[in-house]
Amino acid sequence: MGQNLSSTVVVDTSKDITSPEDRRSQIILGILWLGCVYGIAMIYCAIALLARWSGKHGERGVNIFSILAAFLLSVGWPVVLVYLGTST
Repeated sequence: MGQNLSSTVVVDTSKDITSPEDRRSQIILGILWLGCVYGIAMIYCAIALLARWSGKHGERGVNIFSILAAFLLSVGWPVVLVYLGTST
C-alpha cells in the first residue's frame, strides 16, 4: 500500500495520447460547455436589456415584441455587455 507514492523514478508521459473516441467525446463536451455558457450569457443580456428598457421603476410596460427584440439582440451578447457597460 502506497509503495508507488514514494518512488523516485520519473515516468515520461509525453508520448501518452487519447484514443480517437475519447478525443471526439472531449470535443463534443467542450462544444456543449461553450453552448451552455453562450446560452446563459444570452439570457442574462436579454434580461438586462428588458430591465433597461422598462425604465428605472418599471414605468414602461414590456410586451412580446420587446421580449423578442431583446432575445434577438442578445445573440451578440459581447456587444450588448459593452453597450450596457458604457452607457450606464
